[in-house]
Amino acid sequence: MGVETSLRNEVRRVETSLRSELRRVETSLRGDMEKMETSLRSELRRVETSLRSELKRVETSLRGDMEKMETSLRGEIETLATSVRTGMRDLEHRMTIRLGGLMVLGMGVLLTLQRLLP
Repeated sequence: MGVETSLRNEVRRVETSLRSELRRVETSLRGDMEKMETSLRSELRRVETSLRSELKRVETSLRGDMEKMETSLRGEIETLATSVRTGMRDLEHRMTIRLGGLMVLGMGVLLTLQRLLP
């Protein structure tokens, strides 16, 4: 057997060995990629679940805060309405008293004019 044949045989053996090694590496990489994909999907589901839970907590908290604000505002509006009603009643009473005073004054002027004019 000649050197050329020996070299060709060696090249085929190395080529076969490299192809086998490439298939092994490819298979290993595919397995690693599948594991990583599975892991990432699992992590994404965990994060999604966590975010949904956090959003529900925030929503519940905001609803509670809004209810407290609504209750507080209703109380303030009622207090203000009561104050306005009280002020209006006081104003009405003062105007009634002034009107009565004006009526008395007007009657006095009329009586005086009646006496002065024959």
